[in-house]
Amino acid sequence: THSSYGSPNMSNKIAAAIGLIAAIGGFGDIANARAPLRPETESAKIAVENVVQSEMTARGIPGLQLTIVRHNKIVFTGVYGQANIDAKTPVTEQTIFQINSMSKAFAGVAAMQLVEAGQLDLDAPLTTYLEGLPASWRGITVRQTLTHMSGLPEIVDDNLRLIDGAKPDIAWAKVQELPLDFSPGERFDYTQTNYVVLGKIIEKLKGKSFADFVRDQQFDKVRMKRTDFADTSDVVANAKPRVAQLYTFLTLLTQGTKTIGVERSKVPLVRNEQWTESLLPAGGVQTTSTDLAKWIIAVQKLKLVKKSSLEQLWKPQPQRDGTIRGFNSMINGYGLGWPSVQRAAHAAITPIGGERAAIFIYPEDDLTVIVLTNLLGASPQKFVDKIASAYVPSLIIAN
Repeated sequence: THSSYGSPNMSNKIAAAIGLIAAIGGFGDIANARAPLRPETESAKIAVENVVQSEMTARGIPGLQLTIVRHNKIVFTGVYGQANIDAKTPVTEQTIFQINSMSKAFAGVAAMQLVEAGQLDLDAPLTTYLEGLPASWRGITVRQTLTHMSGLPEIVDDNLRLIDGAKPDIAWAKVQELPLDFSPGERFDYTQTNYVVLGKIIEKLKGKSFADFVRDQQFDKVRMKRTDFADTSDVVANAKPRVAQLYTFLTLLTQGTKTIGVERSKVPLVRNEQWTESLLPAGGVQTTSTDLAKWIIAVQKLKLVKKSSLEQLWKPQPQRDGTIRGFNSMINGYGLGWPSVQRAAHAAITPIGGERAAIFIYPEDDLTVIVLTNLLGASPQKFVDKIASAYVPSLIIAN
């Protein structure tokens, strides 16, 4: 979730800040649908609409895009509110949203494609693929980077700034001078450095940029026509008019790479995030909920990876003591770039990003819910189950 506003710790701080302060009003007509809806039934449509309207109002979400998939078909699309408040630009099905750490799921698929091609061994040390790494990194495996169990120190702060404000090459050199946070394989600890390393491995193996490899092998294969990586040449990440402007009520107070406090505004503040090319494996994908739906359908139909690979991507990896851990008590498992909700009924695979975007795949229910928003702190993962319960009523009762 996270990455764009940093770590799971940051997400917990954001959640705490939101929980302590009453929801902001003043978004009267924000949650008005702007496009036709295609639900399975009228009652499901009404139930979904009620949840979306309620959550947007309570959370002060300016704009939202929603797509629901059942039995590998899109059964519902909805667009709500404003992509840009000042310009009064409505969200449409063509509006592009930033999805931040949800991008790691694409990186996981890319890694498994290389495994299937015989080019990558998940349990090989990083030194098999990258030269000149510090001695302390030499026992770290590719799998440990994918699962955030490497112990690698963080290369960015909670505002996505590279350490010491350095340029990518300098930041990469500096992070290698830092000590490991813990022994490789010991425990789950979410850091962007893990996916920076994975990106460098993929580039070395393919002889092309990470972004180009993912475009060729995923975006283009699925015909995701409104999906790409953020334009790193733009000073302002949201410069293109089709990209929803990002907002936040929260200002992070940072010291070094760590957040030491959160201030809350009474009005939504414009937030800009710039993704450098080196960070793209960790985040940086911009897309629409319908493009993501096509991608999820392709993944589940095994058009991008084999069944055995998909099982590996989704399977939560145990810590050294055998326990499973994720971001928090709800999203409590993490596979190869794919977080998950491990629970007795209606377990879910849950790529999330930047406290603003969430995909919940419910395998046993053959249901997927995709929610994209333009508010940092919207935390859609907290209300996706409510939306899903319009199609699977027992889901909300069980959880």
